[in-house]
Amino acid sequence: MPRRLLLVFTLASLFWHRGLLRAQPMVCQPGDVVCGEVQAGPFQGRIRIGVGAPPPPPPLVVTPPSPPPPPVVVVPQVPPAVVVPPPPPPPPPVVVAPPPRPPTVIVAPPPRTVIVTQPRPVVVRQRAVVISAFDTALRLSLSGMFTDRIAIGGGNVSFRLRPIEHLALDLSGGFYAGEDYQKATRWEIPILADLLFFLNPYDRIQFYGLVGIGASVGQQGSYSRRGRFLADRGLVYIGGEVGIGVEWRWSRHFAVHFDVRAFLREQVGNSGPEFAEFDGRALRTTNTSAGVYGNLGFTLYFAGL
Repeated sequence: MPRRLLLVFTLASLFWHRGLLRAQPMVCQPGDVVCGEVQAGPFQGRIRIGVGAPPPPPPLVVTPPSPPPPPVVVVPQVPPAVVVPPPPPPPPPVVVAPPPRPPTVIVAPPPRTVIVTQPRPVVVRQRAVVISAFDTALRLSLSGMFTDRIAIGGGNVSFRLRPIEHLALDLSGGFYAGEDYQKATRWEIPILADLLFFLNPYDRIQFYGLVGIGASVGQQGSYSRRGRFLADRGLVYIGGEVGIGVEWRWSRHFAVHFDVRAFLREQVGNSGPEFAEFDGRALRTTNTSAGVYGNLGFTLYFAGL
């Protein structure tokens, strides 16, 4: 609006200056602030220029403030009680009948052939020899003694005590005579104690082992090459023996026996060395001798006579 009013005044002043415009009194219309009439020269026309006052402001309407909204009352909504019906009863158990068992087929075995035999008679082996609880016996033997230096023969007699079937004790004495490898004569009387172990005492043929100790006394003589007796000397031995044998029981009171024994002994007499030998360079002597001898004879058992 001010720009338009300025333009109008500018044009009016221009035309007024040129004589083109002439102002004429004019009655303002109600509501005009500035008013006037202008006659434009030859045209004699009238231009009414009026600047009206701004329209009156609209009446002020005072609107009372709206009342505050009523408070929102929140009413808690209580959900209605939900009645849960009880669970339905469980369905009755379904009993499934087991499938029928297949029939048991029993196959009868074929009949067996039963052979009835008579029981074999039980043969109780009886003892071939009845031995009493305590046996005594007399034992007579022919014997021979052999070493690398002597070979003599003779015999012996022994008394036997047999307290149990497997064990016996022999006390014996004998006599042997002969000559040694130096052609010297000799004789001996041995005294021995032997312990016998019977392996099968109830059989007719019984095997046994033995071990014993003993002593022996003897005499050795010497001759010259011409056969003349020169001297003799006494001998004393101490030693031991081991052996094996067999006894054949012909009957309860009679038996035949044979055994072989190995011995080792030492000459302990004070008559000097038993054997002496000159080998061309030195004289060798010894008092130790070893050998074997055997016995063959019979035994008389007296228990139960």
